[in-house]
Amino acid sequence: MTIWRWGVPVINRGNFPEVNRLQQEMDRLWNTVAGAGAGREQARVFPPINISEDEHQVLIQAELPGIAGDKIELSLTGERLILRGERWTSQSGEKINYHRKEREEGVFRRIINLPTRVDPQKVEALFKNGILTIKIGKAEEVKPRQVSIQVA
Repeated sequence: MTIWRWGVPVINRGNFPEVNRLQQEMDRLWNTVAGAGAGREQARVFPPINISEDEHQVLIQAELPGIAGDKIELSLTGERLILRGERWTSQSGEKINYHRKEREEGVFRRIINLPTRVDPQKVEALFKNGILTIKIGKAEEVKPRQVSIQVA
């Protein structure tokens, strides 16, 4: 008596080379249709960021290569940090024929939901070597505090 398990059948692809080839072709077609187009990478979120925290503050680092510091705006509203700026790679008025253009240009806006409540009075931002580092102090009510234990 043969017992069949419910679920997805297991196919030994070595015995079915045409099934394997068909699966690869379907994957390739799906990636072409679902992707950003032939020969292009999918759209990325700009700028890439890292968010971390310790018991006293939230730390955000954003990579902003090729952007002047005066072209960056930063605002804090509640638990949201809004980062705006612009990056232009080509010179205005020049006619340039690109062979490859992978660096995006234009105006960007990134809304970052902070992981905890913060104190808007405790914000520091430093832009150095294309990295924007933002330190935001946590609100006092979310900081860990020591609780004394009474012994009876």
